[in-house]
Amino acid sequence: MKFGKQIKRLADPADLNHYLAYDVLKKAINVVAPSAQQENEDVLGKSAQPAESRFYELLQHEMSKVNRFFQLQLRTLLDKFREVQRALHSMAQGGGSELLTHANRLLEEAADGLVELDQFKYLNFTGFRKIAKKFDKSTKSGVTLSSWFMPQLKRAFFVAHPLDGLLLSLSLGYAAVRRFQSGRRSELATGMRRPPKTMTFCLAPLGRMRSLCTLVKSFQLVLPPHQGHVASEGMSGEELSSELQKLLYALGTEGLHVPCRIATQMTAEYFDSPEDGFPFYQSHLQASAGEGCLGFRCRQTGERGEVVEVDGAGSSVGINAFTAVQLGSPDAFPLQGEPEMSSLERLRVSAEATLKKSEAKEYVTTLGDGGCRELASFASQVAGACSSYRLETVATIGASRLLLRGDTDATSKVCIAMDEEVQFARAPGGQVSDAMDFAYCMLEVSGENLSDAKWLEELRGDAALREAPGFNVGVQAIAALHKDLVPSLPHWYDVEDSFAKPEEFGLALQRRADEWQAQEAREEARHLSSAHEGPPMVQPVPTMTEAKEAEAILQPKDLLASERTMLEWMHTVFALAVIAIGLWRYSLTGNLPKGKALAESDGIRKEFFNTSSPSRMLLGIYSLFLVFVAVCFGWYAVLSHLQRIKALTKNDQKERIFNRRTGPTLFAGCMALALVAHLALQLA
Repeated sequence: MKFGKQIKRLADPADLNHYLAYDVLKKAINVVAPSAQQENEDVLGKSAQPAESRFYELLQHEMSKVNRFFQLQLRTLLDKFREVQRALHSMAQGGGSELLTHANRLLEEAADGLVELDQFKYLNFTGFRKIAKKFDKSTKSGVTLSSWFMPQLKRAFFVAHPLDGLLLSLSLGYAAVRRFQSGRRSELATGMRRPPKTMTFCLAPLGRMRSLCTLVKSFQLVLPPHQGHVASEGMSGEELSSELQKLLYALGTEGLHVPCRIATQMTAEYFDSPEDGFPFYQSHLQASAGEGCLGFRCRQTGERGEVVEVDGAGSSVGINAFTAVQLGSPDAFPLQGEPEMSSLERLRVSAEATLKKSEAKEYVTTLGDGGCRELASFASQVAGACSSYRLETVATIGASRLLLRGDTDATSKVCIAMDEEVQFARAPGGQVSDAMDFAYCMLEVSGENLSDAKWLEELRGDAALREAPGFNVGVQAIAALHKDLVPSLPHWYDVEDSFAKPEEFGLALQRRADEWQAQEAREEARHLSSAHEGPPMVQPVPTMTEAKEAEAILQPKDLLASERTMLEWMHTVFALAVIAIGLWRYSLTGNLPKGKALAESDGIRKEFFNTSSPSRMLLGIYSLFLVFVAVCFGWYAVLSHLQRIKALTKNDQKERIFNRRTGPTLFAGCMALALVAHLALQLA
């Protein structure tokens, strides 16, 4: 399907005029293309405006239109959430059940609006990306439009502004409604001795927002602890209403005041022995569908310590979702050892230490006798694998993880982890050239009686959920990274082709594809330019971490914060200058009667100082010194603002630029000196 028709099919007809005019821009390419540009030059001469510049003006007009509508829809959703909060607050003050009905209806409308806004964001980003590439194909010049337009598109308001704060508001609103309806607090999840192993589902990125809006009706978002959020689990309806009010106040009228991150980075490291024929990989393939596992893995979520766990362990989305590990389940133990040790050495040391403690019954209080035996068995398995096989890291999976936990009677024992922007690499921090994208998001679910779960059926009905019996992401990563070495491929290997693959995947995959294409183009140009100068120099390829840092988005709030800082400085120095000029004027005229001018004989006209008395002369010197200080620090504020803007544009956020101490210290010193001088003048 043509993309222009896809926009008309997916967009709300009432809002279609606010979308990118894709078909109009396609026709405009034929007008401003190089062939038409040549005709203009023949008529108007070489001074005709370049084709890239003319088409860029059209793109800027469309981008302004899209940004305005996105901002308007954002304000509308925030107003709706504020109305929900007011209804919940009235309910907490003793209102009737009709308030809950009203709040629930508003939340349903907000969920639909959030899905539409996410779709608006995707369709317009994809449309701008496609039209820029289409223009590049029509030009034969060396400079392409995409090379300098795409970085600007990534910083556009509708692309750079995340919707995490709105999703968190929706989750808090639904949770508060559930508390008021049940009349009790939610119970914090207690550690099960052996939580069920996880099931993995694949989810098309385009269905991410709709699936999350469906899940928060029965589940509650669990925020990463290291980000300083208040845990909302165990709160009453009134407390959740108060938390929603605080969040909406922090977001402001346009959702720009504070960043709100509901996901955290997760990495999982898988081990196997290629020299021994991938024994763990083969053991999973030989197991029956859904029952096998890849042995064990090392996982780190967020900025805390790592954990060694059974592959597919239920505790990975439960009590150990955010490491450091809690020994509340026998399927995991913490990864110990010195930082300079290799992963395998730390793995062996940790397994042997855990085995000794388990055999010594040190964990009997938390795990019981049976749990200690299970933990000792798992630690013995890991230690035996380290000594029996020539293990090495064969796959590392990186993703952004979002956690949800059941919040109703039917979902109380269910935990879900959603992983998006999934990448496979051979080693931690591997090079971008070695990394592979997994196009789908993943839902890792731990719970009982999932086959007939109502929420799962609802998810299948309104989101692009896909299932493959026995699917394991670790096996998928090893098969993709070592396709020529593994003995056989899993039956679900072509998982993307076996599903009804969407035409496009998420924005992150599109951005990474653009970056890799640009990198390949730069390398090709460098090789061509250096072909006549000798062998090309070997350039280091950026790592996955460096690529994510290069993808950092310049948000409008950063620019506005720098501008506000400059205006605060200008306000202070302007007030100082006005006072100083008034004092200087007074030093010249003194205490003259109203309306009486100075006489020519005073010798004061066209002079800077009044020499008629020492006190007036000192006051004049003092006031002009203050004017000089105000002018100097006014320019200091302007130049500092320009340097900060330049650093933000280059993503060069150094302390010497953003945390300067010299300027404020000098200004404070000058003000202290001025006060001392003023006191001396008064005493004199």
